[in-house]
Amino acid sequence: MTARPLILADLDDSLFQTRPKCGDWPEGDLRLMSRLVDGSPSGYATPPQQALLGWLAHGELVPVTARARDVLARVDIAQAPAICANGGCILLPDGTPDPVWHERLTAEAQRAETPAALYPALTDGLGEEYRHWMVSEDGLDLYIVIKSNSGDVPALTVLAETSRAGLPQGWRIHANGNNLAFLPPWLSKRAAVRYMLEAVRAETPGRLVVGIGDSWSDAGFLDLTDMAMIPTAAQLWQHIARGHDWIDG
Repeated sequence: MTARPLILADLDDSLFQTRPKCGDWPEGDLRLMSRLVDGSPSGYATPPQQALLGWLAHGELVPVTARARDVLARVDIAQAPAICANGGCILLPDGTPDPVWHERLTAEAQRAETPAALYPALTDGLGEEYRHWMVSEDGLDLYIVIKSNSGDVPALTVLAETSRAGLPQGWRIHANGNNLAFLPPWLSKRAAVRYMLEAVRAETPGRLVVGIGDSWSDAGFLDLTDMAMIPTAAQLWQHIARGHDWIDG
């Protein structure tokens, strides 16, 4: 019997988004998908996204998200297996972290500048208009996040550019809307997905693997799948479509 398709899906801005990004859809048509730590609603799926989720239920949906484990737990979606924290943690089907992957990242982290070492330089002097933190899993610091409390995306863009010159070699910047993240060279969704797919394709070589993502950083893992889906309002699709000869006004 053919194995169900494996769907590796980014979550935020792919399968759901904040209320302001839902456009003109009435509140009653939206499905609550995620909550903040205080329990208040934070993410919603529009009717087309709800239809997509229903369609994806015919396969095995695996989140591939920047959310840490505790933040993923506040999403109304399959929790395991999953790839969390931009590839910093892989959850096995029983919900426990993959120890082999954790040990591999821990060893690689020891050969590079740590997020903790960069954190002061990237955040000192930002002021109350920003909030920032380090994402960690099982004692391993993974990456740094900065957000604007007022949603000032242009200011975050400037901050990203002014910070770039001070980053160690191999460090990358992920900027998408009101989200600015600084990632060490050993951390990526792509690396975690490649590790997961090695086992999947060894066990079921002909299994269809579909990727879903919205941002530039998602391109890294979408490239490893058989087919990719991109929301047309997303950062990644807008980049592809910009100046495209076959897309007219």
